[in-house]
Amino acid sequence: MKIIKIQKGRDIPLKGAAEEKIVSLPLPQTVAVQPPDFHGLRLRPVVRIKDKVLVGSPLLEDKTDSRIKVVSPVSGIVSEIYRGEKRALLRVAVQCDGQQKALRFSRYSLKDISALSSKNIIGQLLAGGLWPFLRQRPFARTARPEDCVKAVFVQAHITEPLAPNLDFLLQGKEEAFQLGLDILKKLTSGKVFVCCSPQARSQALTEAKGVEVFGFSGPHPAGNVSTHIHCLDPVRKGDVVWYLGAEDVLRIADMFSQGQFNPQRTVAVTGEGASTRLYYQTVLGVPLRHLLMDPFLDEQRFLSGSVLRGTDVGPDGYVCFYDQQITLLPRGGKREFMGWLHPGWNKYSFSRTFLSSLQKRHPERHVSLDTDYHGGHRAIVLNHIYDDYVPLDILPYFLVRAILSGDLEEAERLGLLECVEEDFALCSFACPSKFDVGGVIRRGLRMLEEEG
Repeated sequence: MKIIKIQKGRDIPLKGAAEEKIVSLPLPQTVAVQPPDFHGLRLRPVVRIKDKVLVGSPLLEDKTDSRIKVVSPVSGIVSEIYRGEKRALLRVAVQCDGQQKALRFSRYSLKDISALSSKNIIGQLLAGGLWPFLRQRPFARTARPEDCVKAVFVQAHITEPLAPNLDFLLQGKEEAFQLGLDILKKLTSGKVFVCCSPQARSQALTEAKGVEVFGFSGPHPAGNVSTHIHCLDPVRKGDVVWYLGAEDVLRIADMFSQGQFNPQRTVAVTGEGASTRLYYQTVLGVPLRHLLMDPFLDEQRFLSGSVLRGTDVGPDGYVCFYDQQITLLPRGGKREFMGWLHPGWNKYSFSRTFLSSLQKRHPERHVSLDTDYHGGHRAIVLNHIYDDYVPLDILPYFLVRAILSGDLEEAERLGLLECVEEDFALCSFACPSKFDVGGVIRRGLRMLEEEG
């Protein structure tokens, strides 16, 4: 394994990591797929309320390419098709019948898989509902089947706060993981990169064959896909690379070896607000209420994902399609009397604003943070802060300025195609102006994609 050391960035040592213990849960009463999770797809329902569906039955299809479908993770009855403002489709829910009857697809032996062409593999992925697990750079949108791909990246290392340990999840699944990698190799004429932690112990990662295995050490965002692509095979204008998660490689292997859609998802329950913090083996689109054993408290914020890029779904929400953790974070909102006069011995900050910066922090000491801004919006002052937390070879301040001014040509020249909003999450956290840097990056990517 080759090691790449990332120097820029910062780890946030939050309280509330999940214990490395997997608990299998019974099927939930209801699951949901949520169209806003799928960037780049214009989805429409292909079912109606009270329709019966099986595991792998299509629920949604893309308006521009009907081959791309989002399928049901459970068997049961469609119970809800929920629309928001301007009739935007927000959720399709399925009431589970507990039987998990599944659609059947073609099964292949190891010998048959080695003889398959890329066209055959793409056809099976599209038919089986696995295509949405493949995303592309630039734009971090769902991949397009007709694109010529120069590389495929497998994310097997996440460095976000309280992120699940993917190395732990892959232990004992070496054969299936290798089969999935062998299938992915047929999708590109270039290389397949597996990006993991240098401390990885799972043989699925350390002994992967026919692919390039790299260990990324250093602080967050060492585990971000943009960091991996930038260091190994940068995206230039006209280039396309695909990426997916490590657990999704196992899902692809099951589709070809078992001939059915595997809906399993392992979700880590994390955060200071959760009293029981474990890894739960469940299905895609599971509701948060099914994962949390605690009574719901108003002072908690319920996130699908991490604190840096998660979605506030509320206590009645569902785990988003690509997320493998949920985080319960104290909501905050309590005002301090003359707080601006306090020295801040117990306050955490990236800067030297508080006297707590003089304390030598023990590596195992974790901090408690809530959702308070601790300040207000103000004008951005040009300094080095953003540069300290973005390991990509770009100029963050000038990139943000180019997007805000509408100069997309300059933004593209400054490296907009190489990044997405999650790469600037630390900048938003550290910004003294309380500026949503990631939101600006997503706006720029959207405008650039619309212009073609």
